[in-house]
Amino acid sequence: MTTTTRTLNETHQRPSRALAAAVLAALLVGCGSDTGAKPSDAPSDAPPAGCTGGVLEADLEADPLSGPGVDPATGELQPPPEGSSYTVSATYGIPRPGDAVMEKYVQYFGAIQAQLASQPGLVAIQLAQSPSCGSGRTLAVWSSAEAMYEFVMSPAHLAAMDAVNELVQPNYAVTHWEAAGTDEVTMEEGARHMHESDARAR
Repeated sequence: MTTTTRTLNETHQRPSRALAAAVLAALLVGCGSDTGAKPSDAPSDAPPAGCTGGVLEADLEADPLSGPGVDPATGELQPPPEGSSYTVSATYGIPRPGDAVMEKYVQYFGAIQAQLASQPGLVAIQLAQSPSCGSGRTLAVWSSAEAMYEFVMSPAHLAAMDAVNELVQPNYAVTHWEAAGTDEVTMEEGARHMHESDARAR
């Protein structure tokens, strides 16, 4: 996995279908429950073999973590307060084909971006995409599970949830976990949790 240096605003401005899918499948579907595709869910324009949430893409291009909980001098996520933990949500998605998908994505994501900019409890966020799979991933760090659910129930999020199945292929994956240390806040850890969720569902 490679990491490029960009600000969060620059990441949001990139016209990437993969990032559109990641944000839609992940932020719009919600962070509350682990989800993943079943074999019968596979669309006719299925992604390449091996492109699933539980397998981290070899060519994944990740932006740095960005947000109020990131040390501006080092770019490192600051640890949670002593005796507490972060709630971390990770998502994976692949967009459906068609220009209409991107047009609708821009409409919904504008509201989501504005919501995230002032969302209480959001510590940091990271976006990533894979050219080979056409997939996108998100990693969001929250001060608590309550803060995460407050975002899930926000007006912008609720207004967009109904559009997810129309815009994103059904093999999206969403998971979350508690992290006592920053070493547990990685894309790799998100893929591991998705893999375990898929294994339990079989």
